[in-house]
Amino acid sequence: MTRYEIEDHLEENGLVIIPTGSVEQHGGHLPVGTDAYAVREIAERVATQLDGLLVPFGSLGVTPFHADMAGAIHLKSETFMALFRDVCESLIQHGADKVVVVNWHEGNTSSIETAAGRLQEEFPDVRFVISQASYAAQELYEDYHDLTHGGPLEVLPVLARRPDTVHLE
Repeated sequence: MTRYEIEDHLEENGLVIIPTGSVEQHGGHLPVGTDAYAVREIAERVATQLDGLLVPFGSLGVTPFHADMAGAIHLKSETFMALFRDVCESLIQHGADKVVVVNWHEGNTSSIETAAGRLQEEFPDVRFVISQASYAAQELYEDYHDLTHGGPLEVLPVLARRPDTVHLE
């Protein structure tokens, strides 16, 4: 979108969608970008259905429990919160008044909640909604088994987005 299209969009409905994930291991069958691929797949659909502006937030998250494994990129909570805050403040400055965070990686949760809470206090006219997309998916597909880290819950969105990166053999 051009800056003028973004201005028009924010003036019309003010809704932005921020996808958050992580870069970490998911076993030998999935890429380290699994959380980023999964959340992007879902966030694109949410943005389309809600006519929201999809924000290119990035793939990195708070993942200290995977930091020792090759390929993992870990942001400190403070770094993640500062990045999230700067992105939100920029969006608010340009007219966003509804922020929906679609989070896939539970390691980001407390940082998002803390930063969004502080922003809500500073910008009382802006509404923040935080969706834990992986938890929602688990509820929707509870009849399936093994909906755990690296299981079908994470394989399916990666297959939809980047089937060439999945090694089911």
